[in-house]
Parts: sequence; C-alpha cells; structure tokens
Amino acid sequence: MLLFLILLLTAYFLSLFQSAVISELFPNFLKPDLMLIFITYLGTSPFLITGAVLTLGAGIFYDTFSGSPFGLFLFLYLGIFFLLKLLGKILILGENLSVRMSLVALAIAFQLLLLIFLAPVFGILVNFSLPGANWILPQVVTTCAACWPLFRLFKILAALPGLVTPQPMA
Repeated sequence: MLLFLILLLTAYFLSLFQSAVISELFPNFLKPDLMLIFITYLGTSPFLITGAVLTLGAGIFYDTFSGSPFGLFLFLYLGIFFLLKLLGKILILGENLSVRMSLVALAIAFQLLLLIFLAPVFGILVNFSLPGANWILPQVVTTCAACWPLFRLFKILAALPGLVTPQPMA
C-alpha cells in the first residue's frame, strides 16, 4: 500500500513537473515526455490492477495540469498501458534499459497515432496541429535520454526497505 502511494505521488509530481517546469525550460519540440516513461514503467511491471489504477491516476493528474480536454491523456495513457501489457504477454520484455527505451519510443508513436484519431472525438480538431517529422524525432531522443534517470529512480523507489510490493495476479 505504501509503494502504491509513493508511486501515485510520483505520478503527481511528474505530471506537475512536466506541465509546469519542463514546458518553460524546453522548446516545444524538445520537451521530454516524462509521463510516458512512467506509464512504460508501469506497463512493464508485473502488476496489472495496481498499474492500471496508477495509470488512471497519472492520466487524471496530467489532464488536470496540462489544460487538455478532460479524459484525453487518461484515455491515451490507459491505451498505452494496456498495449504494453499485451506486448508483455506476446514478447518477453526484460528489465534492461534498451528494451524499455524502445518501448518508450513505441509509446510516443502510439500516442501520436491515437492523438490523430482522438482529436475529432474530443472536439479539438480546430485547435489541433500535427507536428512535423522534424519535431517528433527530437522529442523521442530527449524522452529516451530521460529514461535512464527515471527508470533508476523507479527502481530505487520499488526497492525501499520496509515497502511491501503487491503480489502479481496469476
């Protein structure tokens, strides 16, 4: 339970940091997507229900702080989470950083694809502009560069003494 609360607070602070600080420090095409790294971590963890609830919380937090239509990132993050869980059933996803970085790049591509199809659903088609290829690649590179410290942080948080990790469902 304590690990769940720590990860929920981590999602809260990551969404606040990404929407308030990262947006001011980096230009639009270089902003790393820290929440996708968190969702990728949850998607590669063995905990289905706990990960889904944390993903739901992360989506609500980011929808609240980013000013996007409510439910947009909630739906995107749940879709990415369950896509990663599905890939985990088909493929053997390891703990190494290169696999997780590849999954983050895949999550960015899936997020972009979902944004294209969800823009009319959420009524943001008028305000929506699709970034060009010269914007997508730098964002993938900066997000993958931010993977190592964040995955290291998540591993340290999960290994704190005194925390009981939830048992995966069989």
